[in-house]
Amino acid sequence: MSIDNKLIILGSTGSIGKSTLEVIKHNNDNFEIVCLTADCSSVALAEQINFFKPKYAYLNNYLLIDDLKSRLIHNQTTVITDINQLHEILKSDLYNTLVSAMSGSTGLLLTFLALQANKKILLANKESLVMAGDLFSKYRKQIIPIDSEHNAIFQVIQNSGSKQIDKITLTASGGPFRVYPRSKFDQITVEMALRHPNWSMGRKITIDSATMMNKCLEIIEAYYLFNLKSNQIDVLVHPESIIHSIVNYKDGSSLCQFSRPNMQIPISYALGYPNRINSGISSLDLSSIETLNFSKVDHDKFPSINYAYNALSKSGTSCLVVNAANEIAVSAFLESKISFLNIFSIIEDSFSISLQNKNSSIEDILDADIVSRRKIKQIIKKYLIS
Repeated sequence: MSIDNKLIILGSTGSIGKSTLEVIKHNNDNFEIVCLTADCSSVALAEQINFFKPKYAYLNNYLLIDDLKSRLIHNQTTVITDINQLHEILKSDLYNTLVSAMSGSTGLLLTFLALQANKKILLANKESLVMAGDLFSKYRKQIIPIDSEHNAIFQVIQNSGSKQIDKITLTASGGPFRVYPRSKFDQITVEMALRHPNWSMGRKITIDSATMMNKCLEIIEAYYLFNLKSNQIDVLVHPESIIHSIVNYKDGSSLCQFSRPNMQIPISYALGYPNRINSGISSLDLSSIETLNFSKVDHDKFPSINYAYNALSKSGTSCLVVNAANEIAVSAFLESKISFLNIFSIIEDSFSISLQNKNSSIEDILDADIVSRRKIKQIIKKYLIS
C-alpha cells in the first residue's frame, strides 16, 4: 500500500524531533520516514534508524559516522555525510512534508530549499522566519507552525484571515525566573536557567525561555506568519501553560486553544492537518485545574519582549542581527563565559550594528548573518568572564 505522507525530519534527535517520532509511532501506518538528520547525536540517531528504517540518514559530524554505522542493525538506510547530498534530497520528489525541527540558524537554508521545492513545511525553527521573514512569508500557505503558541493561533484562525483579527496574544510561562527577584539576576547560574517549570526542551530554547527571548522571536515569527502589524501582537504571562495563545477578533470575541503542555499535541495537528490524528496525549480534565493565572510581562526583568518591536520597526536585517546576538550570547552563557544578565546587554549592543545587505535572496541573508556574527563576536569580548 502506498503511503502519501512521506517525511523528512531535520533535527530528529532534538526535543521536537523526538516528539514528532512519538506521534508517528501512534500513526505508523499513515507515515513514511524518508530521511532523518541529526547534528552529533549518533547514538540517538542510530536508535531512530533501527526503528523507523528511513531511506536516508544524515549526521552533521563525519567523526561520528563510523560510530553511527556500527550501531545499525539493518542495511535499509543509506547514511550520507555530504551536505550537498542532503540538499539534493530536499529538492527531490522523494517526500512531500518537511519537519523543520532544528534549532538555530543552521536550518534556514535547508528549510528554504524545501519551500522552493513546493513542500509542506511543519515549522518549529523560529530562526527561519526571524532571519528571513520577508522571503519566507511569500510561501506562507505552505507553512504550518508547530510551536505551541503559533500552532494554537493557526488552529483558531483557520480561514478567518487577518482582517477580522483585532490582535493576538501569545502566552508565556514566564520561565524559571518569573517570580525571581530582578535584584538577584546577577546570581543566576546555567543550572538554574535550565530548570524550566513546565516544558522539556533543548538547552538553547530553555535559556531563551528563561530570558523570555523565545517570546521576542515568537512575536517576529507571528508578524510574518499571520500577516499582522506589530501592534497587533501581545504577550501575556500564563504560568500554567494551559492556554497556548488567544485570538481577539474585532467583534469582541476571544478564542483560544488549550491543552496539556506537551508538544505532541501541536505536532499531531500539523502532521494530520486538516484532519486530527492521535497525539498519544489525553485531553485535559478542566475539573483538575483549580486556577489559571495571567499577568502582564515585567519589562524591567525581561526587556527582551521589546527587542522584537524595536527590531520590526527598523531595517529588514535588524531581526536577523537580534537572532544572531541571542544565539551567540546564549552559547557563551551555556559555556559559562558570560553572565545571565550579559545576554541582554549583548543583544542591546547589537542594535548598533548596521548592515547594508539588500536581504532580497537567501544568499543575501546568509551573508548578512555571517557579517553580523563577526561583529557580535567583537561586542561580546568586553563581557567575557576572565
